[in-house]
Amino acid sequence: MNAEIKTQSADEAGAQSTSRLREFLIVVGALAIGGVLLFGIYLYWNFERDHPATANAFINANYIWVSPQIDGQVAQVFVEDNQAVKAGDKLFQLDPSLYQAQLKAAEASLVLVHQEIEAGKAKVAAAKAQVAEQQTAVDTAKSLSDSTKPLVRDGVEPVLKGIEIENSLVAARSKLATLQADLTVAEREYGTPEVIQAKIDNAEATLAEARLNLEWTNIVAPADGYVTNLTLRQGDVVSSGDDLFPFIESQKWWVDANFKETNVERIQPGQPVKITIDMYGDKEFTGVVESIGFSSAASFSLLPAQNTTGNWVKVTQRIPVRIALDTIDPAYPYRIGTSVSVEVNTDPPTGASGQ
Repeated sequence: MNAEIKTQSADEAGAQSTSRLREFLIVVGALAIGGVLLFGIYLYWNFERDHPATANAFINANYIWVSPQIDGQVAQVFVEDNQAVKAGDKLFQLDPSLYQAQLKAAEASLVLVHQEIEAGKAKVAAAKAQVAEQQTAVDTAKSLSDSTKPLVRDGVEPVLKGIEIENSLVAARSKLATLQADLTVAEREYGTPEVIQAKIDNAEATLAEARLNLEWTNIVAPADGYVTNLTLRQGDVVSSGDDLFPFIESQKWWVDANFKETNVERIQPGQPVKITIDMYGDKEFTGVVESIGFSSAASFSLLPAQNTTGNWVKVTQRIPVRIALDTIDPAYPYRIGTSVSVEVNTDPPTGASGQ
């Protein structure tokens, strides 16, 4: 019986030892798993810190609204919606008839101005010649009068002849005064050099404007790019300044990414960026941080975070970061407004620590 009791005690002791070992292993395993999880969390936190990312981003590019600089009726449209064009390609043309007529009128007006100036110049020259000729006649009559007066006084010449010569002198002087008045009128009509130049400048400016208006009947692409949202049709009547359709330049594309303000500290211009565009699935694109905004995305919104009472509503703000995209791949064209996700690599370049 004593042997049975001893065997039972040994079995109980073995079971307790096995239970303690199992508990120890469980604790060790739990600690190991916890350590691995903590280490994984640490690595993830470091990666998130060194590779700030956001899906609050979209593609952007330079674009303008194509607007005519003159009024007119659309005579012809040379492009279709979403067509790629080169700088200088014709987009559409306005009916040039009116502006061709205005150009001819402006050209004729300039010719008439020059003709008017030449006619005025000739009139002044003729008036000056008449004044000079009449001045000679007055001088002759004055000389004859001066030489006749002593003769009349001495009785050598009759008194009537002296009166006749004196009347001729008065008539010559009167005609000279009339011709001088005519010269003054001619010179006034002809104008000063400044007035003459102003007439020419005005006519030339009108001609230049007419040429520009005729040139503006042809609306061309300002750069390489794409026509989009085109609804313009032949026969449409448009006015100067109308926004007809957008034109997107194809030379430069970028991503406007709004990062949380807590993630911007390590972002610097020049850092590489990994980009995925939602419309192209998992395909990766690359870019470079170009600049970082100096205001939050909400700073100039209609509903700012600071309300009318002056109380600041503390929420995590978004800071805009501009990321330049690499050259476009024709197989995967960029499109304005498409959603993207970006991840910035803030790690120092390889070898930078040793410099």
